Amino acid sequence: MKTTRILFLMIFILLLSGCQNGDQAREEVPETANSSQDDNNITEHLPISIQENEARFLVDDLVAIVGGSYEFDEIHRTLHLTLHDDHYYLVDGVPVLERNGEYIASEDIYLIIEGEEGNEEVFLPVEFLGQAINTNVVYGDNQVSFDWYGPTERVGGPPDAFAFDDWTVDQMVDYLSFLEKPIKDAQVSKVPSHLPGAPRAYRNGYHEGIDWYDFASGGGISTSTPIYAMGDGIVVRVDHDFEEYRSPEERNQDLALTAQLQDTPEYIFDRLRGRQVWVQYEGGIMNRFAHLHEIPSDLQVGDQVDAETIIGYVGNSGTSDGVNGNFNAGLHLHQDLLIYGELFWKPLSQEEVLEVLERIWE
Repeated sequence: MKTTRILFLMIFILLLSGCQNGDQAREEVPETANSSQDDNNITEHLPISIQENEARFLVDDLVAIVGGSYEFDEIHRTLHLTLHDDHYYLVDGVPVLERNGEYIASEDIYLIIEGEEGNEEVFLPVEFLGQAINTNVVYGDNQVSFDWYGPTERVGGPPDAFAFDDWTVDQMVDYLSFLEKPIKDAQVSKVPSHLPGAPRAYRNGYHEGIDWYDFASGGGISTSTPIYAMGDGIVVRVDHDFEEYRSPEERNQDLALTAQLQDTPEYIFDRLRGRQVWVQYEGGIMNRFAHLHEIPSDLQVGDQVDAETIIGYVGNSGTSDGVNGNFNAGLHLHQDLLIYGELFWKPLSQEEVLEVLERIWE
């Protein structure tokens, strides 16, 4: 019992200390009117605004305090934020944060955009401070205080000598060989339009992933066909609250914009993928499972999964058939496979991509 009390006291003291990687090297940061300093850290004060469901801060204010830079793309509605050696990426409407090519399991971090086009203000929830840059946060009147040690080592991301752009077919096969098929007993489609890189004229883009259709993958695929997580990983996105396009006309408006731009904005791309589940694996590998019909109700962000975990069922959400309410037409799984935020097939020709897929799954 005495040992238990001592252990509890030690844990309590550690929690009070609120250390943020205290053993890491740091650079000296000048004390400013918005900061206070003790022997171990600098406490910064960031203005926030309180909304009905969230506390938020301006990205401009954060960058002014800790340094770094950001770029907001008005067309794609994306945010690229750089804080020293860490790079963050967010898409409007997508509740997933990419940090150095890997995806954080959190439903609390998302992009907030307000204002007229060309004069947008970009906000992030306060949870970004604790979950993305790993610092303690204390709420005050119209501000939060957080510990800041200055530049630290990059969190995650590819090794310095990763050289992904130079990979051969053999290297790609070795790296991805732990992944099992997403649909049991299905065959890799050899139809060119089902493979990555195929043109997609209807949205002025190209096919980013792998399609698994009934007629091209051996038959037996329906809305009751389960999709498996393929390997040991962590769920980083689950679209339990998915909302389909309200009408074919609304979807066509998005497609008309892609025709005007001759490109597919990222936020539209995400809507066209329909109901999704994303799984992050080790080595920067991530799968986007798209067009799902249903998702198991007990699957949650942060869940550990393996090759036998069912993450959803084949559907057509986001497609023209799905929007029209014809849930038995055009059924297929669309699967995007990324490595540290890059589509895996970028270094390969379409013929090499097919070879990789067949060697892994056939």
